[in-house]
Amino acid sequence: MNINTAYDYIDLMIDKANQPYFVNNEKDIFINLSISEFMNSRYAVMGVNQDFSEMYGNRASINQGSAGYTVVDNYVEIPDYHHITFAALNGEECRIVSDDEAVELLAGNNPFNSVNAFHPICYVTNNAGGGLRAYFAPDLGSDATDGTLDFSNTDTFNIRYLRHLTVTDWDDIPEQYQNDILNIAVRKLTANIESTNYMVQANEQQQ
Repeated sequence: MNINTAYDYIDLMIDKANQPYFVNNEKDIFINLSISEFMNSRYAVMGVNQDFSEMYGNRASINQGSAGYTVVDNYVEIPDYHHITFAALNGEECRIVSDDEAVELLAGNNPFNSVNAFHPICYVTNNAGGGLRAYFAPDLGSDATDGTLDFSNTDTFNIRYLRHLTVTDWDDIPEQYQNDILNIAVRKLTANIESTNYMVQANEQQQ
């Protein structure tokens, strides 16, 4: 369905004759929230669900040389990031960890859980200047200009990730998933206006 049909579906489900009316810009806010909730809830099965994992425009990848990407520090900027699914450094698959776990691993001295060129890690964190970065460890090589460890142009990386989709990507989402997303949006809308229909929507969601 197109986005205008989706708006009509929302109006029908919340019964706009007896409830506050939502303009399309307001509906977009709830649809965006619902897309994120849907992707988070389905993230665990993306690898085994072929239809979902190949949702057009959802999967993306960047690697050394693609779109001008070159690792010269220990990170790479990730556009439109939602979830990272795979990372490799110099041909070795990285363990994907959280920001906090990376700090613990890099500060620890456990030889059975060490971070090295054969057991690299990758973690995503928000850059203070804006944007999300995927950091690799360990750092390789050295930069004589500031004494820090950095990557060189000979180091290679590969990242596969899921893009952060919004209502502007609506036509790229298969219709069976559009329906699921709209049902989440209707549940959020009815809860927002404290409609008596909320419990019906919540029960249907659980089923």
